[in-house]
Amino acid sequence: MSGTVEYIPTVEAVAPIEDCGRGHACSFCPEEDGCTLDKANHSKVHMERRLSKINWIIPVMANKGGVGKSTVSANLAVALAQLGYAVGLADADIHGPNAARLFGMQDEKVKVTGRGINVPEYDLERRSENTDQGAPTSRGTLRVGSLAFFLEEFDTPVVWRDAYKHDYIHHMLGSFDWGVLDFLIVDMPPGTGNELITLGDVLKGCNTSALLVTSADAIALQDTLKAARYCRETALPMLGVVENYAGTICPHCGGEFDMFPRAPEAEAFEQQGIATLARLPFTPAIGAGAAAGAPVAGDRNSPMHDIFAALATTCRDELIAQQRKMMS
Repeated sequence: MSGTVEYIPTVEAVAPIEDCGRGHACSFCPEEDGCTLDKANHSKVHMERRLSKINWIIPVMANKGGVGKSTVSANLAVALAQLGYAVGLADADIHGPNAARLFGMQDEKVKVTGRGINVPEYDLERRSENTDQGAPTSRGTLRVGSLAFFLEEFDTPVVWRDAYKHDYIHHMLGSFDWGVLDFLIVDMPPGTGNELITLGDVLKGCNTSALLVTSADAIALQDTLKAARYCRETALPMLGVVENYAGTICPHCGGEFDMFPRAPEAEAFEQQGIATLARLPFTPAIGAGAAAGAPVAGDRNSPMHDIFAALATTCRDELIAQQRKMMS
């Protein structure tokens, strides 16, 4: 084991893009020490230019760990790409960056180029073992950006204070070369702390709407309701909530039953006007897809494909409706 990751270059002192022409923060530039350009506003200008090329941004939130945010993020990204859209998935879970593993991209490494940090593209034709090898049915793309691509070993812990987290969020949106995207899915860590606050500050003025994820047990529901309150109090629009682990099917009798007792908090979302967009059953197919590095939404033979495809369509339609409402 090579030790802990304790530092990422700061993005505070950076040179304006229109002068230097580089697509990344000054901290990645070999000419930084001798640069005499105005460095004060580079981060802001650079970030605005990156974000102007992204149509919609969906932070996937829960406030609770272990409810399936990363799984929902990965499968939603695949489902949107299969609809023909240009999609990016930004892994903002700094202390547990799992996106690379979920997409089977854990051996990828990134490079700093003149355009910024390259963002690897996921092969949408990738299939799990039980999927046919038919021709792809879409022309969408999916790029994945994760801190995992910077780590020397998979078990290297990331030990950062808030200042470094702040810098990484800025790098993730400003120095990563996302290109032109229809959707950017942001896989958020648990909680309503520094990462979420920083992201909210950066995304002010962007077409942003949160997707909440919960399971049906009382503790997870209570914590996700806190995330919903955060959204209301910060004027962050919400698409709705996805209920994960929403029952399973007995392998012996074929009967369906709930994984958890239905907590009364489940009704609170509807009472607050937050729609349930999907109920995801507990199924080995999701775990198998994660283990294979091929999200189950890409398996057209799986019933989960249809569930995530419907979720993607619902999210898209709700985003369009929200945008039209804001413009009216």
